[in-house]
Amino acid sequence: MQTLDPVELAEHEKRLGTISRTLFWVAAKNRTTGLPESVGLWDGDDVQNFTIDGDVRTYFGPSIMEVPVITGGVGLDVRQISVKVPHLSPEVQNMLRLYDPRLAPVEMHRAVYSLETNNLIGLRRIFKGWITKAPITTGADGQDGAAEISLVSASRSLTRRLALYRSNADQVARLSTDRGREYGSTSGLKEVWWGEGKVTNQPRLAVTNVNTTDQSTWGP
Repeated sequence: MQTLDPVELAEHEKRLGTISRTLFWVAAKNRTTGLPESVGLWDGDDVQNFTIDGDVRTYFGPSIMEVPVITGGVGLDVRQISVKVPHLSPEVQNMLRLYDPRLAPVEMHRAVYSLETNNLIGLRRIFKGWITKAPITTGADGQDGAAEISLVSASRSLTRRLALYRSNADQVARLSTDRGREYGSTSGLKEVWWGEGKVTNQPRLAVTNVNTTDQSTWGP
């Protein structure tokens, strides 16, 4: 459940209307340097700074145009949404071409402005997840290119499987001729015969009742 800021709540109670803007923040790896870099996009005008979680973030716009309606809900369902970018601004091209967007973490926030004063009255996160794919469509002569960014929510991390055990089945699944762990599951459980005596894992018993005064057993 989201809690509205008192200023935003009071503005809604006036019933004068509000303006909502979507903020898109991604931290992707630079393809050249390999270092993570962040870029912010939004559907507002020009460049705007927003303070989120104590950090000042810069968002370039208008860079994203079509964002689906994102509603809150209870549960751990994995959500998938698609953000359409019909016009490739320089910032969008850098994000998709200069950076590696696949599996890059994404945060989306909603900025609410007063329709009466045009002041920012609310800012809250509405989505957190990763980019799964971001294909680019090259426009024909005289037309703009486009992109469609597919996102998956952070709850997908709960569907990850546990690490595999080191077993013969796992080895064979990777390489059918690998028998290095064929007897790993029964190692230490087998009884081993050495000559005519059977070697077991039983502890040795202490030798007792030895007559040390019997001189017949002594050496010359």
